[in-house]
Amino acid sequence: MTARNCLLALASVLAFVTPALLAQASVAGKWALEVDSPQGLTKAALVLAVDGDQLTGTIASDMGESKFTGTAKDGQVKFSFDMAGPQGPLNIITSAVVTGDVIKGEMDYGMGTAPFTGKRAE
Repeated sequence: MTARNCLLALASVLAFVTPALLAQASVAGKWALEVDSPQGLTKAALVLAVDGDQLTGTIASDMGESKFTGTAKDGQVKFSFDMAGPQGPLNIITSAVVTGDVIKGEMDYGMGTAPFTGKRAE
């Protein structure tokens, strides 16, 4: 294989692989959320880390901080975490879509849902 053919083959591979890697990288980072919860507008800090399709992170608000694992694929994230609630612990199932520096989704706390939006925090 000539050097030119090797470069063309490498360029072809990068053209397909790079967008997928960039999409995953764009999900990772620190996020400032506003959750429309039953208690009113609640602010939360979200930290996401991505390794392949595996998602790890933390979420923190006035109600406490929780670690979680989940999935991230094509800008969509899904994870669940436990948080102390007025009637005891709650398991909150979260799904969201990340587009650039904006995240938008919903938290299902079992007795209803709470929509949220957020922006990338620096």
